[in-house]
Amino acid sequence: MKRIGNYWVDERHNAWDVDRYTEQEAEELSKTLVDCYDCYDCRSCYDCCNCYGCHNCYDCSKCLDCRYCNDCRYCRFCWYCNDCCNCHNSWRCEGCRDCRDCSGCIDCQYCSGCSYCSGCQYCISCRSYTRSPQRYTTKQIGSRHDNTTFYYADGDLQVVCGCFRGNLEEFEAAVNATHKNNATYREQYLREINKVKVLFDLENTGEEV
Repeated sequence: MKRIGNYWVDERHNAWDVDRYTEQEAEELSKTLVDCYDCYDCRSCYDCCNCYGCHNCYDCSKCLDCRYCNDCRYCRFCWYCNDCCNCHNSWRCEGCRDCRDCSGCIDCQYCSGCSYCSGCQYCISCRSYTRSPQRYTTKQIGSRHDNTTFYYADGDLQVVCGCFRGNLEEFEAAVNATHKNNATYREQYLREINKVKVLFDLENTGEEV
């Protein structure tokens, strides 16, 4: 166990925050992980296989290829999941990506606030639309090196980027404020915003976004 920056790091590059754990506690938690790599503050995982990059996972069993999951249990192929429960793909789930607060979902991807869904892809609070929205998802960009998704239907455009959720004008303001000192990240997001305006023909319609 080595201290690297603000983390205790084991030989498989799993890490524990020094502000939360002592070196001895980190060593004990490391013993509870099986075949996990590059995970943070995880504990009590058993029979896991090839998990990496997970955060705050606990009591995991038979996980496979999990990445960047938070508070996941009994997961397979989960990416960027937060607080999912009763899904057929996040807490006892397979194939979910970027899900938050989902319940009863099957084969969902990039979902947020969904419940009792089946076969959904790139959804966010589907009930706010009267029809399935058009959607555009960026490549991994910004300081989080993650996707941003734009949804458009019924004269309404919503943006989901990490914890942010709002319209295009609010998102542009948030980008300029958050990355005012980082031209690279700011330009990455502004380039995608301009692309979306063209993609959904927002510059010519005068619609509220």
